[in-house]
Amino acid sequence: MKEILAKVLPFWDELTEDLKKEVQDHTIENFCPKKTTLHFGGGECAGVQIIRKGQVRVFITSHGGGDITLFRLVDGDVSILSAACMLNGMDVELDMEMETDCTICTIPKAIYRDIYDKNNAVKEYTLEMISEKFSDIMWLLNQFVFSNVASRIASALLEHRGLSGKETISLTHETLAKDAGTAREVVTRILKQFQKDGLVRLTRGRIEILDVPGLGRI
Repeated sequence: MKEILAKVLPFWDELTEDLKKEVQDHTIENFCPKKTTLHFGGGECAGVQIIRKGQVRVFITSHGGGDITLFRLVDGDVSILSAACMLNGMDVELDMEMETDCTICTIPKAIYRDIYDKNNAVKEYTLEMISEKFSDIMWLLNQFVFSNVASRIASALLEHRGLSGKETISLTHETLAKDAGTAREVVTRILKQFQKDGLVRLTRGRIEILDVPGLGRI
């Protein structure tokens, strides 16, 4: 546990030995199978979560049941927003879906709050990370307001290509619809147009990226 904490928390060396031991002794490691969904918010704080292994989709859900992808977390990423409600006046409701089998380490709210109150480096890191994530969300909101659906789908395809490191990706139209905030039927229609334009090649359950610059220009 010490190795992963020291690797992913930039303030680790700034903590006293007592605080390091407190965090190390109370951090909980859990295995979450693929498709597991966790909800945070409504005044309940999970604490700070570290993705030790796996890929997680973070999203928000509407009252009607639809959802929109905010961002993804992979090996070594820290989910700071799951602890945001420990800050006065801040409560963020979000969900996390395991897109692969995941191992997640959780620093409980009370423990993180303790080191937050006692160490300025922790406080600076927390505020910086929350600010960064809200900037990402505002950028996403700007995309939904000012960009067209085709552009959002192209961006989502490039993101999945980057995550997988492959030109051919296993991806459903439903997943792309959630990433782009649109209907599955719209995704299907636009992907067919992308294929006609020579940008992608569609096979059952897979999408091959043929023209990265072309997708980037949409």
